[in-house]
Amino acid sequence: MRPEVWERWLAWDPVRMVPDHAAAIRSLRAVWIDAGTSDEYYLDLGAEAFRAAIAAAALPAERVHFELFDAGHAAIDYRYPLSLAWLAGRLAR
Repeated sequence: MRPEVWERWLAWDPVRMVPDHAAAIRSLRAVWIDAGTSDEYYLDLGAEAFRAAIAAAALPAERVHFELFDAGHAAIDYRYPLSLAWLAGRLAR
């Protein structure tokens, strides 16, 4: 592993980016975060970390939908209508 390459990769990690962009995060009107509890890439852990980071940045909880659901990483197209309906409703306010 090359430390300089790893550091460049970490600079684009959404969880690590939140503190530097806290003002922009607080301006968001709606954030949908979900992941399958059996995600093959462990994005459920990333989703939980991202939710914690935006909460620490003081984004009000009522602007965030967070859900872990029983599935893996693939074949979750059925989730799209749920997220789009929630986001559209929040953004229309």
